[in-house]
Amino acid sequence: MAKTTGNEVSLKTIAALRANAEAGVTHLEALVAVKSVSEFFELQPAFLRKQIEEAAEQAAGFQVVMMRASEDVSKPIKDAFKKALKDRKAA
Repeated sequence: MAKTTGNEVSLKTIAALRANAEAGVTHLEALVAVKSVSEFFELQPAFLRKQIEEAAEQAAGFQVVMMRASEDVSKPIKDAFKKALKDRKAA
């Protein structure tokens, strides 16, 4: 179970890195094509705003995956603890 969750975290990380790299390359291409300083100063804040929004979305996605991972990892411990308490009460 932990391995599956670890794989999910790894895939999510790779997807985020890929999206960020592609956005960076696309932005760089746009900057290279700029014909004026004012166009540069229009592109830069728009790019930064979009990256901040993307980072917030990625963080929310990571939070969901990490919460699931912590539940998956702690479930066997919780189950063992409940069983031990139940066995102790029965004794």
